[in-house]
Amino acid sequence: MNFKHSTLTLPLLAALVVSAACRESQTYGPAPVPAAGMGAGGAPAAGAGGMAAPGSSAVATIAGFMGGTVTGTATFTKGPGATDVTVVVAIKDCVAGKMYPVHIHAGTSCADAVTQGDHWGPMRGEGIPMVPCVGTTGTSMLTRAATDPTTAWTIGGDPMTNVVGHAFVLHQPDAPAPPPRIGCGLITAK
Repeated sequence: MNFKHSTLTLPLLAALVVSAACRESQTYGPAPVPAAGMGAGGAPAAGAGGMAAPGSSAVATIAGFMGGTVTGTATFTKGPGATDVTVVVAIKDCVAGKMYPVHIHAGTSCADAVTQGDHWGPMRGEGIPMVPCVGTTGTSMLTRAATDPTTAWTIGGDPMTNVVGHAFVLHQPDAPAPPPRIGCGLITAK
C-alpha cells in the first residue's frame, strides 16, 4: 500500500491550524515514573463526529522509526476534576548527554513521515521539553494548562484538542532543523 498521499492528512492538517501562546509548566530531568503496566492499548471507539469519550489517561508507546533504536512512552493524564493535562515522556536506549526533541504530530499513523504529518496545530503539538538522556534513559514532563482554548489538550472529547489518535514523534538530537524522526507512537486512550 502506498502511503505517500493521504486524502485524510491534508484536511486534518487544515482543520488543526491555529497559533497562540500557552501557559505551561515544564520539568527537565528526573520526572515521575509512569505507572507500571503501560502498553499501547486499543484505539478508542469513535463516537458521532469522530469524537471519543473524554478520559483521564492516554499513552503512546514509542518504537524506533527509520532505523532509530530509542524507545519509550509518552503518558498523558488528567486528574479528577482537573482541566490541565500532564504528559510524562520516558525514553530508553538513548545516547548519554543528548537532548531528544519530542512533539505531537497532526497525523494519525506512524507508518511513514507523511502519515505522521507535521507538528499538530503547529503550536498545540509543540512546547514539550526535550528529553535529556542520562546514562541510557531520560524523562521530561509538561503540564499544559487548559486556559488557552487554541493550545489546550484533552484526552477524548473535542477533536480540536483531543490528543488521542495523534502520532507522538521523537526526533534525532543534534540535527539541523527539521531534525529527522527516529521514533513514533500513536497516542491511545487507556
